[in-house]
Amino acid sequence: SKHWHPLLLATFCLQSLQVFGSDPELTSDFKVPDGENATALDGNFFTFPGFRNFTANPSDAPLVTTMRADLSNFAALDGLGISSTLVVAPPGTVNPPHVHPRASELVFVLEGTVDIGFVDTTNTLRTQTLKEGDLFIVPRGLVHFQFNNYQTTAKFINSFSSASPGVARLPTTLFGTGIADAVLVKSFGVNADVIDKLQEAEGAGTQPGY
Repeated sequence: SKHWHPLLLATFCLQSLQVFGSDPELTSDFKVPDGENATALDGNFFTFPGFRNFTANPSDAPLVTTMRADLSNFAALDGLGISSTLVVAPPGTVNPPHVHPRASELVFVLEGTVDIGFVDTTNTLRTQTLKEGDLFIVPRGLVHFQFNNYQTTAKFINSFSSASPGVARLPTTLFGTGIADAVLVKSFGVNADVIDKLQEAEGAGTQPGY
């Protein structure tokens, strides 16, 4: 019988995961929503006005304020493998550590200065201070954050390689989803009182960034 070389088998499995993990490929110029007529779709269908005059919401502090343009609110992105988020970060605000399981992220700074970083699978932290006009790439599925530790508001666009990148914010995932205290106590090496305080703080928090 034919045997696969382990390296070839691993490469095939990795390529298969990459294929199935990406957005479905279109066989037409764009995807027409069910019940719609393609000839009736004008420029409005391909326009997302949600970023117009978008500003920070003070009630979001200490988190940044975000506006998404993804498959949930911009139907024209369906099948195109791209989406964006506008982030407004007043001084002292943070986009907490989080991951996007289905997309890499390209950050473009529109104005201001912001610190950014991600942790790779070797537990190496890669950080940079971004200024207006800078681009920074975050590979898919890696934990990353953004923090405005400066005196002026920062504004930046996060673009994703998926129309539905997904997001898992670590504070919420760990302390706001009902994971048993015993698991968290043993995992973090702290006592139950610390875990209770973290769960309490997360329960009173705002919605996650993106």
